[in-house]
Amino acid sequence: MADIRLDIKSELPKAIRWTDQMTKQLPFAISQALNATAYGVNTIPGSKASNVRTALNNSTSQYLDRPTRFTQTAFFYKPSNKRHLVAEVFPSSKPGMNRARYLQYAIEGGTRVQKGFERRLLAEVAKTGRMPPRAQLIPSSHIKTDRHGNVTRSTIGRILKGLDDKGSRNRGYFFGEPRGDRHRAIGIYRRSKHQVFPYFFVTTQQSYRARFPINRVADTVIQRRFGTYLRSSLERAVATAR
Repeated sequence: MADIRLDIKSELPKAIRWTDQMTKQLPFAISQALNATAYGVNTIPGSKASNVRTALNNSTSQYLDRPTRFTQTAFFYKPSNKRHLVAEVFPSSKPGMNRARYLQYAIEGGTRVQKGFERRLLAEVAKTGRMPPRAQLIPSSHIKTDRHGNVTRSTIGRILKGLDDKGSRNRGYFFGEPRGDRHRAIGIYRRSKHQVFPYFFVTTQQSYRARFPINRVADTVIQRRFGTYLRSSLERAVATAR
């Protein structure tokens, strides 16, 4: 999803005399500069830890709506070495730490898959046999969310415990349209005394536009830092070479 590849040729030092020793040290110097630029391995004296990984993690707060700490630490890295001159920065896709699955809609746009809580609720609702294909849920203003705008687990638990298809008094939640009110959309409702409150509205699969410009964020750091890192790394490599 995020594979940062740098144009090495355009960044080679131009204001110093090229030597055979520099040629020998060039792969090592490039690898150090790539890693410093990608994820901030500060092996260059006097350099600041300005890197692509930090920039992308910080940018989640700018381009995403109230991201959690989990999302703000989404980007990981794979370092380069002198035999493989590519350093990669990418959102984690490890089991239990998978940020890539949901970040791809912010980065690339497209139609999202069902969220975990949607699958649980819709599986229960599907027992009535009336679930539209490819359905997704939109929370109403009556849904309690946390400070990041996510539906709380306790809310989902109460709905699952109380959900049936009739809205009986002892359980409270039902799926469908409130009787006598054709203007209300199909969804999950709660009956309380003589009132009915919407909790989720059902919709078909939602499409998202790309809004997280990771390439632009990364390119800004690359243009600002890589040339300096490469020159410093090469000079240091030559000075310390045996």
